[in-house]
Amino acid sequence: MTCAMIGSMRVIICSLLLAAFALDCSAQTLADIALQERERQKRLHSTVVVENGATTTTTASTSSTAATVSPPPSAAKTAGPSDNKGRDEKYWRAEFQKARNDAKAAEDKVQVLDLKIKDLNTQLLRQRNVYNRENRLGPEIADTQKQLDEARKQADEAKKKITDLEDELRRSGGPPGWAR
Repeated sequence: MTCAMIGSMRVIICSLLLAAFALDCSAQTLADIALQERERQKRLHSTVVVENGATTTTTASTSSTAATVSPPPSAAKTAGPSDNKGRDEKYWRAEFQKARNDAKAAEDKVQVLDLKIKDLNTQLLRQRNVYNRENRLGPEIADTQKQLDEARKQADEAKKKITDLEDELRRSGGPPGWAR
């Protein structure tokens, strides 16, 4: 046998083995995995209900008992998942959106005041009249600089509020996706 024939036979054998292996291995789809996870969670979570002094434990898989048992009153209060303090996703998203809006407004104010300072400094350098330059523009620049410093403090506080909210969400046990 020649080297070319041996090489082609190896390719054919490897191709046949690969095809046989692919047919033999059927991979689970994401839907199958999700279904199995739901079933596992149903088996794990159980509800304890006290009726007429008797304690009954029901799981989601026992349909006859689950149909007669009413949900606990705390579950009726919140429709979706909530954190340890009873706050839901809607609350957290609103808080984060408000904090982001405040931070954006503070940053915009800093940019506007910074541009105003630059414009006043340019006017100060261009004016030839010493009286107007020192008496009018000097106090205006100082006042704008104070406003700029305050705006920067507000922007830093707004950023800190966002990080504080993230820490509070983490400590309360809410999912990090609620911060988006």
